[in-house]
Amino acid sequence: MMTALSQRLLGANPLKKQLNHLIIRVPKHESAFTYFQLESHEGLCFYSTLESSMGQGYRDLELFSPIELDPDFRLMIKKLQDSYPTEILKDEVVEDGKL
Repeated sequence: MMTALSQRLLGANPLKKQLNHLIIRVPKHESAFTYFQLESHEGLCFYSTLESSMGQGYRDLELFSPIELDPDFRLMIKKLQDSYPTEILKDEVVEDGKL
């Protein structure tokens, strides 16, 4: 039986957790700093570099973050955008396990 708190945090069905799904593009020369920022905000999101951006002058990163952390996640992305060109290529909400 779920508690009221767990229902709010996980939704009515904990197996259908929602995630922010973003793909961002950053300049290649800023990618190391971007990775550092993502890792320093431990638990806020997880990410991977898309292979299609290898050998280019940019890096495309796929990011996933629990919907409950949206305000902090969006603030981190905004700070990246304020620091250097950071383009959002995709911005959607997905169910965990549906990709």
